[in-house]
Amino acid sequence: MDMSTPIQIEALLREAVVGLSITCAVIIWNLYSFAWVSLHYRKVLDKSRVHGLHFEILRLVLFIMLLVIAMFLSLFIWVAALVSFDFAKDWVTALLFTAGFFTTIGNTLLTLPVGWRFIPAIIAFSGLFSFAWATASSLGMFNYLTSHLSQSEQT
Repeated sequence: MDMSTPIQIEALLREAVVGLSITCAVIIWNLYSFAWVSLHYRKVLDKSRVHGLHFEILRLVLFIMLLVIAMFLSLFIWVAALVSFDFAKDWVTALLFTAGFFTTIGNTLLTLPVGWRFIPAIIAFSGLFSFAWATASSLGMFNYLTSHLSQSEQT
């Protein structure tokens, strides 16, 4: 029986715990930032009068850009983790690595140490979840805008 198997399982478990912990931090960041943007958009829309379709669409686009910025900032959670665990020599390399897998393209020059090869898959999962959540938030804001515009036309 090969003695390296228990060591490999232990390394995989350690990697999964670390990766899922970082993913949890990304999810918490996304929860708060996406919810804040969506709720703030609704509050701004409710308090203001309708300024016309083009202005309201522009306002929606600006709030969606806030979602994009929030998602971009969630990359830095992964970047900080990769740099702190010495997977990457600098922030730029870690950002390129993270962005590559967060968008599931997976194109990178960074080679992770043995025992940490599952991290790219976890980063990709985190990115898929973030993109789905941002899309749902965008659609929710769009639906709220169309409802708001319909109500303002009726009054």
